[in-house]
Amino acid sequence: MMVCTRFQQPAIIGWTFRPIVFGLVLNGVLGIVGCTQEALDPVQTVAWYKAHEAERIAMATKCHNNPGQMEKTPNCINAQQAVDDIAMGR
Repeated sequence: MMVCTRFQQPAIIGWTFRPIVFGLVLNGVLGIVGCTQEALDPVQTVAWYKAHEAERIAMATKCHNNPGQMEKTPNCINAQQAVDDIAMGR
């Protein structure tokens, strides 16, 4: 009696490269999302904002006008802290 079995090769390209392609696409998307203007601006310290009045006022105004997007950024926090410190006489 002769039994024929048919052996099928796995689809190498279909399953082997899917995690790699998925990882590359995800990495590209996250890379683009992370490149906002706020992320590219250098972070200034509270002391720097205290010493630079024009920049302090400009940043505080920018943060106040767009709190949903800007409020939690390091420069907004530092500029607001500088404004508060100056108002309290520190």
